[in-house]
Amino acid sequence: MATAAAAGGEGGAHTYRWPRPALTVDAAIVSFGGGGSGDDSEPPALLLIQRKHPPCKGAWALPGGFVDEGEPLDAAAARELREETGLEPGPDVPFVQVGAFGDPGRDPRGWTVTVAYAALVPHDARKRVAAADDAADARFFPVNDLPPLAFDHKLVVREALRRLAALPRAGGAGGGALRAAAERLEGPWAPPKE
Repeated sequence: MATAAAAGGEGGAHTYRWPRPALTVDAAIVSFGGGGSGDDSEPPALLLIQRKHPPCKGAWALPGGFVDEGEPLDAAAARELREETGLEPGPDVPFVQVGAFGDPGRDPRGWTVTVAYAALVPHDARKRVAAADDAADARFFPVNDLPPLAFDHKLVVREALRRLAALPRAGGAGGGALRAAAERLEGPWAPPKE
């Protein structure tokens, strides 16, 4: 068994000489249904923020950010969602974990791994969104008409839409719209230049 000193730490601290990535979370929030009762005429829409700061300043991205030390991943996703969009996580925002994304070059700040979460929310959640913190703007975009996305968020959104489409809550037509939107996002993502 390696001692703390052999691992590079002192007094029981666990430190290692191997580099470690930064850890972030992202939240893919999709609203569904129309504005009226039983009205499903509007396509599902994805919540995006416009980045206020570099890297990718001005680009559209999923709400998200760095995980604080000791913070559970789902709590970090809920905190970032609340801080950047004002959308309060709770019973209306039941997160499902989509996966981890860490391809080299996904973030110009260095080696960064993100754990993505997704949720389906009712249409009226659109009224509660307001940009704050690191977001210059926050709004819902129809999933079939998304703007270019920052980082590798094209890949993250594609997987999130597929995951949400499989949920019973997505329903037949809603699930089909999510699957179709995911298929339109096929193809490579381009690493950010900043």
